[in-house]
Amino acid sequence: MTNLDEKRREVQHAFEAALKWADSGERRPFFAFEKELWTLLLAVGRALTVLFLARQVARARAVQYRFEGRAFSMSDKHRTTELGTRFGKVQFTRPVARQVSDHRARVDLPVERELGLCGGFSLGTVVGIVRLAAMMAFAQARHTFREFHEWAPSPRAALRMVDAVGAEAKPFLEQAPAPDDDGEVLVIQVDGRGAPMITPTERERRARAHEKRTGTRRAQRRTRRRAHPRPRRRQGDKSKNAKVAVVGVIYTLRKTRSGYEGPINKRLIGTFESHRALMRWLRQQADKRGYGRKRTLFLADGSEHIWREKDEFFPSAEGCLDWYHVVEKLWEVGRFLHADDSAALTRWVDARKKLLREGKIWQLIDGLAHLRRQMPNTGPGTKTKRQRLDNIILHFGEHADHMRYDRFREDGLDIGTGAVEGAVRNVVAMRLDGPGMRWGRERSELVLHLRCILVSGQWNDFVDYLARRNVTLRAQPIEASPHAAAA
Repeated sequence: MTNLDEKRREVQHAFEAALKWADSGERRPFFAFEKELWTLLLAVGRALTVLFLARQVARARAVQYRFEGRAFSMSDKHRTTELGTRFGKVQFTRPVARQVSDHRARVDLPVERELGLCGGFSLGTVVGIVRLAAMMAFAQARHTFREFHEWAPSPRAALRMVDAVGAEAKPFLEQAPAPDDDGEVLVIQVDGRGAPMITPTERERRARAHEKRTGTRRAQRRTRRRAHPRPRRRQGDKSKNAKVAVVGVIYTLRKTRSGYEGPINKRLIGTFESHRALMRWLRQQADKRGYGRKRTLFLADGSEHIWREKDEFFPSAEGCLDWYHVVEKLWEVGRFLHADDSAALTRWVDARKKLLREGKIWQLIDGLAHLRRQMPNTGPGTKTKRQRLDNIILHFGEHADHMRYDRFREDGLDIGTGAVEGAVRNVVAMRLDGPGMRWGRERSELVLHLRCILVSGQWNDFVDYLARRNVTLRAQPIEASPHAAAA
């Protein structure tokens, strides 16, 4: 019997076991039937996988070939290792090739490269783990994978997968072509949110050799807390050592008889690097989608960094200061005059909102300046109120050209940054700002890019992109580099 015949018999045996289980007349709950059937079907999948691999190994191929400029020759040696697949781990035996000029050099595994395997795992396994890791904590991702596949890679292997696939995320986002069915108005929104980073002290503590455990894990944790007490946080200290991720949303609006329709083809990109890095990236994407040829609207809150970079990278875009950001400042000023939750406060704010809707921004600013002149110079809390009101008046004056809400509303355009605020919540808060999380700088950037692809609905295109490339897993996961937030 040949090796392939033996593999075919194993497939038949696995299938017959599943058929026997389903065709049994024994009484049993459906839950028990389904659970066992799933295990048996995975066994059928493993048997078929082994047959497929043996078939691929048996294919005729050149005895000598060149790869990356070096000459290789197939040897009579074979290497057998475990291959992690969606159906479970299987034994994989394949031939080894050696360099013609140096037999002591690292060997080549041509069959592994032809099949697009990733360091002992199938691409389907790798992208399955990485997708789950982009949605939930790494441990939960592995547990979820195990629920469906009855095995899971080690924590170290899962991190290697995230590092390898995450490194391909930004190149994929940058090379993605512009959508074919975009609208006539281009909209760009920018916002940011912090994610907790590991501190140098914590990184040093984690890098120490583990002490030999004595007693229970609970007792060991108590001993460790006593040896390394957490200092009490002082007033004004940052609670989570955050590094801000800046996120941009770009989409279009399509004009119809009933007004603008959208958002259309909404895409998210983000980075922990800097506002400038995000703006440079956004400009590349905007150029693809018609910036300079289409009417462009740029929306953001009051961040000075964002508006300074906007003037450089999007000088021809119409700026719009987030409506809700402005209204919140009006509520703040109104509380200087009226009791909170009072009808008088609501009427005061509504009157100023009406001025904004009518485009009377300088009338609003003049009214706030008049209010500032009427404020007493002495009294409890008046100094803080005067300073705050001065800042608001200055802020409104600097952004007067970005507060033309009458024109934007008349044209049916957006005046709020709800799209990017939702994006920041979905991309950063839900995955990178969880309880107890402490990120290293490099991996947080990779997971952020993966999360952008997932939330933008581009995951399937990303998998197709990976299938055309050779995804290589690093020997070791990326070490977590610490970050110290500015005081």
